Amino acid sequence: MPSYPRTAARSERSAGSAAYATLLLALSVLFALLIPAGAAQAYAPTAAADTRADSTAAADTTADEDCAALPLSGLDEDDSEGCVLPGDGPYRALSQVGEAEHGFPAEHTLAVGRISDPADCAHPALNGYNSGPTAADPVHGCRTFTAPAAGRYDAYAVHDGVRSLLAVYGQGGRTVCETWDVCSLPAAGDYTVFTDAPTLVIDHSATTGCEPVELGVHKSQITVGGEIDCLALPLPEGARLAVLEPLFGPAPHPDVTLVDADGIQRCDPSRLADGTCGLTGKAPFRALVSTDSYSKPTGPYTLALHRTDAAADCPAIPAGDFTATGPTARVTTGDGVFSRCLSIPANDHSAQENIQLQAAPGTRDLAQFTVLDVQGKQICSVRPSVSTWTTCALTPGVAHTVLVTGRDTPAEYILTRRDVTATAKGCTANPATKPGGPSTGGTLGAPGELRCRQVTTADAKDTLHIDVRDPLGTANVVVHGDDGTPLCNKNQACAVTGSTHYQVLVTVPATLKAPGSYRFDALRIAGPDGPAAECDKSQSIAYGYGPVTGTLDEEHTAFCAALPTVYSDRFTMEISDTTGATDTAVPALYDPSLDNGCTYSASSGYSCRVIESYSRELTPSILVLSLPERASQTSYRAEAVCPGLCGMERVTVTKLTPATGVSGTRTTVAVTGTALHKDHRLVLRNSGREITGTTVSVSPDRRTLTAELDLTGAAEGAWSASVITHNGAEYSRGNFTVTSAPLRNSALPTIGTTARVGDHLTVSPGTWTPAPASYAYQWHADGLPITGATAAAYTVPVSLLGKKIGVTVTARRAGTPDVPATSAALTVAKGAAPRVTTTPNITGPVKVGAKLTTTSGSWTPSATSYGYQWKADGKAVKGATASTYTVPASLLGKYITVTVTAHRTGHADGSATPASVKVAKGSAPKATKQPTISGTAKAGRTLKAAHGTWTPAPTSYGYQWYANGKAISGATKSSLTLKSAQRGKKITVKVTARRTGHASGSATSKATKAVAR
Repeated sequence: MPSYPRTAARSERSAGSAAYATLLLALSVLFALLIPAGAAQAYAPTAAADTRADSTAAADTTADEDCAALPLSGLDEDDSEGCVLPGDGPYRALSQVGEAEHGFPAEHTLAVGRISDPADCAHPALNGYNSGPTAADPVHGCRTFTAPAAGRYDAYAVHDGVRSLLAVYGQGGRTVCETWDVCSLPAAGDYTVFTDAPTLVIDHSATTGCEPVELGVHKSQITVGGEIDCLALPLPEGARLAVLEPLFGPAPHPDVTLVDADGIQRCDPSRLADGTCGLTGKAPFRALVSTDSYSKPTGPYTLALHRTDAAADCPAIPAGDFTATGPTARVTTGDGVFSRCLSIPANDHSAQENIQLQAAPGTRDLAQFTVLDVQGKQICSVRPSVSTWTTCALTPGVAHTVLVTGRDTPAEYILTRRDVTATAKGCTANPATKPGGPSTGGTLGAPGELRCRQVTTADAKDTLHIDVRDPLGTANVVVHGDDGTPLCNKNQACAVTGSTHYQVLVTVPATLKAPGSYRFDALRIAGPDGPAAECDKSQSIAYGYGPVTGTLDEEHTAFCAALPTVYSDRFTMEISDTTGATDTAVPALYDPSLDNGCTYSASSGYSCRVIESYSRELTPSILVLSLPERASQTSYRAEAVCPGLCGMERVTVTKLTPATGVSGTRTTVAVTGTALHKDHRLVLRNSGREITGTTVSVSPDRRTLTAELDLTGAAEGAWSASVITHNGAEYSRGNFTVTSAPLRNSALPTIGTTARVGDHLTVSPGTWTPAPASYAYQWHADGLPITGATAAAYTVPVSLLGKKIGVTVTARRAGTPDVPATSAALTVAKGAAPRVTTTPNITGPVKVGAKLTTTSGSWTPSATSYGYQWKADGKAVKGATASTYTVPASLLGKYITVTVTAHRTGHADGSATPASVKVAKGSAPKATKQPTISGTAKAGRTLKAAHGTWTPAPTSYGYQWYANGKAISGATKSSLTLKSAQRGKKITVKVTARRTGHASGSATSKATKAVAR
């Protein structure tokens, strides 16, 4: 078999796996195994070519398969499995080989190892730390190592400087460790692994090769791929440790694992990086350093080791302030140093401090820091940056450690810590003002620099509106309370309460451009007793608030309104500058949680909502309209529009005052209720008539609506009164009475112009003045009342056919006598004829002798009976009046149809006729018994034909004689005298059966013997 070299070097483990995921080449290899029954056997492909064994199986010569196919496809070359061989043998190993990476045939070597009693295995000694793997000598796939005692061991194969765990087998070929498990050997003894690669077998409890280290910077290197360095740590049980590496440093990037004296891992590697790794278990402790990089498995590395649970000999960061000359600490890196340790003294810090890291001029490398207390607990941290800060809650009376990490390059960083509680220093005094009071201002430094303003108010229950405005819109505010707790941090107005001193940090993110100056608003919008006196108190927000108009400038910076909102209220903010300027007032809506529920969308503008959690109680809010970022003045018009109903109110209508009016006059009515709107309408209804009032005004509390009713021509009496809302809902409020005149009929009732059986007659009550409140009805026939016929509509029964029908309408109205009026009488005629909805149709073959059947069809109204008349060429067939008809011969060639008449009692008849069809000839007679010939077939003799039996019976027969199948001229009678011309020929006769109106049928007899002389 030819061998092809690898086409590409292995780069990373994932790339190697992808190269094996190719199409399978149908190549089977048979191996004869000279192994006794019961032996445990391992199979593994070697690295002879960049190919892959798709599956491997062992079988004896009598069975199809005794060891299942091993899952080798996609495994590394050092992976293997074992199986026990049953039976008597001999055995065969069958291997199916995958296609090489570029489609060439590839050499495939199958390593077959006996793991129950391995022979010819190399016996490498256990490896120590800080040393490379042991190469195989000779190179084959079997290694046996001796464990001096039970415990944890790691067995690796090392490919291209990268380790991979091996399966470990014990006595009898038993699998002791899988490749994905922590390998704990149960006892001292020999153990076997299978691989062609160099191996690294390490006893985790051993310290061979471990290097004692001190805290601080540790430099070393991984000299051999797969090497594991061991650092013996000078720390006791219970200590906490940070192991740091340079940010974004060159490869190799070491992986560090902390183990105790028994080799048990004691904390997650990520906790080593953040300094919170606790040393538990049995001392001494060791840090194991290694790398799994294919790209660079060897090279120098540097680590910084810091103890984080005790005050170390780290320089202190002085307590700073918010002045330009406040104390700071400087941290340098380079010359082999990338991490520095600093401290915050136990009795020289506040409960909350702002800790800021800034790169000195000329430094571009990123750095980060983390703050830990004396128990090694992380208090706060930041991500890598050249300018960053965070607020840290420091434990009172406890020292803290600050670890700064950068790169091993020349760099300098400024670390500043500042008190942000009420005792903060360097903050500009800024007493809060009333709503609408003047703003203050200041200048900003470079992006990332902090400016502090200390806003004060008289009562900790005061609520303050805090906002910063600048021409670029990039400045943020960070507000801290008396105890330094961060209360808000955003580029948006916010509200705070709970303190008398607020430390407000004004800053621009390091990634944005800083303006030269800013304006600052600190407004007392509420106190212990509720909203500030300067805030407008809205009595109802059922449909929103406003519109309000006004002018804002730096001396009058804001407008506020107290709104009686509830959970989930939402408003569309319609805000514009009345002079046409682009920038106008900016809204903020603060609910009891002080969340600012206003957001801005470029497409739809501002919208505001109450962000409170669900509640059925009132959750009042304060709406603040402030100056925009980029304008120092605006003349605004603002309205908060509620798309549904807001607040606690729901629409109710409780009373109409007055509740009466005189017909023909204009009456002013006051509607009382709740959530009334200027677009609500007062409506009166009476017997289909409607009067809509004109809304004149609505009170500010939306509890009184004044409307004017025009009662000109209004019918006297009680009208139903309703309020119809602007979105179509209707609320009934009893009756409104219009005084009335006596009833008078000016036009009689009518019931139409015709009356037929089955008609549904409806009375039109006529014309009355004033409009009646109700009507009573009595239908009559020939002047006599019809029992039960007292509704406005009446269906005429058949019993009234020919009688005169009419109705008397009695008009009724409170305060006036009833007045009757009778309609003109109509003579009841027959009802409308039934109308066909499905036309009848004729079924059956339309030919002489056939029986035809017609359906009745479908009619509306339904018929009570039907009549039938069959017709030929449009003329009625005498006596053909049933639903079936047998076609006689006399109608041959004529067009036949049927007329169906639908009868309904008291109604005219309806009729329908389907399309006519032409009568065809009837079926030809068929011979039920064939014709026969009698007589002697001899010249001079006479033959006679019997015509046979036919159905239906023919009316006549015809004959034709044949000699040897050829018609005999003139031989058309029922007998034939044979002539000498027919000698030697066979005679047949064809009989034709004829029936009037039918097609003719024919049948031929059997032939006679040849005619003799």
